[in-house]
Amino acid sequence: MSEDVRPVAIVSGAARGIGASVVERLVTAGWSVVGIDLDDGESDATWVAGDVTDEETWQRALTLTEDLGPLRVVVNNAGAQGAGGRIADTAVEEFDRVIDVNVRSAFLGTRLALRHAMPGGAVVNVASNAGLRGVPRFGPYAAAKHAVIGLTRTAALEGARRQLRVNAVAPGPTDTRIMQAVARSFDADSPETALSRMSRANPMGRFAQVEEISAAISWLAGPDSAYVNGCVLSVDGGLTAA
Repeated sequence: MSEDVRPVAIVSGAARGIGASVVERLVTAGWSVVGIDLDDGESDATWVAGDVTDEETWQRALTLTEDLGPLRVVVNNAGAQGAGGRIADTAVEEFDRVIDVNVRSAFLGTRLALRHAMPGGAVVNVASNAGLRGVPRFGPYAAAKHAVIGLTRTAALEGARRQLRVNAVAPGPTDTRIMQAVARSFDADSPETALSRMSRANPMGRFAQVEEISAAISWLAGPDSAYVNGCVLSVDGGLTAA
């Protein structure tokens, strides 16, 4: 590949939060990025507005990469936490939605990379520390993130011979809008109290910042992690070490 061809990445759930931080970091590092989200983001990327659970959305993203250069990386960041509540009280429709957004989208993005990414490329799936333990009141989300980790490890074995690496990042609670919704599900009258309690429960006494998560994702996407494959990198302040 000539030196003037920029590496190309597809990032899902790219318009805000962790995804937007990933896009910004990759663009700043000289990547061409195709971002997928329901709405266009504000960063300097090529955007596909669409549903990440729809195969056609991913095909449109792939088509756009053809004008930019060889596809090197897919970051499957799109996710949905769900409304929260005990499994016994969770509607099937809610379970299906959480599984679709988290698992089906990661499957579609991973499959696209296995089929089309160049040798030496990478997939980074955004899992969660909920994929490494049980999380009362968020059963569908925990099930989905466990599935994402299983998909990651299997795809890592299938892609290894052609030097396509597949890894996952497992963030702990991160300072995003999702955490605001989680706090409201625990204490609708005083979500600030719930947020404070959750942050103090972390061994480091705080939530992660999106830039700390995107730094780990970018490392797994890049050449410095060339021999890292099938890894689940916890970025949670030590929460799963306890």
